[in-house]
Amino acid sequence: MRDLLRRLRTPSAFARLALVTMALLWVVVPSGAIVRLTASGLGCPDWPLCDGGVVPAAAGHAAIEYTNRLLSGVVGLVAIGTWLVARRLPGAPAALHRWALGAAAACVVQMPLGAVTVLSGLHPLAVGSHFLVSIAALGCGTLLALGARDHRDGVTREWSPRRGVLAVLTTLSAAVVVVTGVIVTAAGPHSGDDDVTKRFGDLLLALQVHVRAAIVFTVLAAVLIAWVAREGGVDRLTARLAALALPLVALQIAVGEYQYRNGLPWQVVVVHVSIAALVWAVIVAACRGVARPVRATGDYALRDATRWQGTQRTESGSALSRPSGISAPQSTQIP
Repeated sequence: MRDLLRRLRTPSAFARLALVTMALLWVVVPSGAIVRLTASGLGCPDWPLCDGGVVPAAAGHAAIEYTNRLLSGVVGLVAIGTWLVARRLPGAPAALHRWALGAAAACVVQMPLGAVTVLSGLHPLAVGSHFLVSIAALGCGTLLALGARDHRDGVTREWSPRRGVLAVLTTLSAAVVVVTGVIVTAAGPHSGDDDVTKRFGDLLLALQVHVRAAIVFTVLAAVLIAWVAREGGVDRLTARLAALALPLVALQIAVGEYQYRNGLPWQVVVVHVSIAALVWAVIVAACRGVARPVRATGDYALRDATRWQGTQRTESGSALSRPSGISAPQSTQIP
């Protein structure tokens, strides 16, 4: 085990590990949604075992519930291992340690929270909290993967006062959409078990709030992405993520509209939840790149400098460019 951790303590290896951790943190979101939406939440009425056994005695709801527990356990171990590697990663910035710790801590919190969810009889607030902690872990994992990539490539970033505030507001609005979506689920028909009747809030009111939050988020995201497309100033990965964001949001809106008009079939809701987690990760990543662009040092500074080679200013201050290799005309005036 120590030998494996030692091999992972290189920037390249850690970047791959962080990417795997992020992917697993996404996978566990639809996995948990499947448990709830197939009414398998109480397939194992006790915790951490299932009907007193290590392996479920029957298939069906118990197998679905227990599979999610095992998957969550694997994801938690990977997240904790990633944090342990980050602590000893040579030259790693403090941000890497914080995001790795955040992802690992969220996974650890999920264990007692899962017990509370089952032992409370799938109380809607406990179920919703379970999901939100997964979303928080995914956000930390996304930032960790991006930070590890920057560390591998020797990239440093700085805060952008012009677009940073809008990027932060867009991220916060995305978080509000996720929270209101959880409230919609808590008020909706999918309780997690056919015998559970506990609901939280009014479905129609929750839907109205969720839709309005989604509209605000979509407008903010569109403005930010249009700004980036017009001015540039971001790295290639951020530009690609920004270009991907709006199609994903449009797909999410279409799926949400379809599921509402067709009685919230659980299969479609699983797709909706899966896309929601993906949109969250993409928005967090894109907004991070917009709010903290690459600092113009090293190759970036050289590129900016060569861009202006051969440029002179007229008396009015406007720029005149001449092809490289052609020297400036010499004055013929005799002193």
